[in-house]
Amino acid sequence: MKHGNTAGQRQTGRVPHKAVVRFSVGGMDEYQPARMFNFSSTGMYLELKFPPPKLGANLLIEVLEDGDDAMWGDGSVPRRCYYAQVIWKKNLPESDRHYGVGLRYLSMA
Repeated sequence: MKHGNTAGQRQTGRVPHKAVVRFSVGGMDEYQPARMFNFSSTGMYLELKFPPPKLGANLLIEVLEDGDDAMWGDGSVPRRCYYAQVIWKKNLPESDRHYGVGLRYLSMA
């Protein structure tokens, strides 16, 4: 798994904020759940329980609700949407979430 940006390499600071999100890869209709742990004006950080999309993949991110994973579901209506690209990813062997993913915004939907 490739490691990416560190805090010293970022152009903008991150804001700690947890939210339940879902994403689709490349405009596909299938969505996957994830947790957002922080964001900035240029990107966000997600953690996943399954292998992440490949580096360079374009994602549609839908922020659903703040809270825990029980809130994610087909009936949830997105609060905000973002288009983003996977710019780095890493394994999280010490976490119940197994993968971390760094995203850079492409645009807001």
